[in-house]
Amino acid sequence: MEVARVLRDLYILKYDKELSFGERRMLDTAKNLLVKELSIARNVKEEKVEEELYRMMQR
Repeated sequence: MEVARVLRDLYILKYDKELSFGERRMLDTAKNLLVKELSIARNVKEEKVEEELYRMMQR
């Protein structure tokens, strides 16, 4: 849950200002961790999880 919160907060922040290098790296790391975790938990390919996550974040 904490990784998902970090991803959400950084994703929102990305629209308010340009992220620093460290923030971009943290955003990518959080996204990758969440995608891997959900992929394993749901037994689906990471690409599918990434697509679903992208759609959810666009709302």
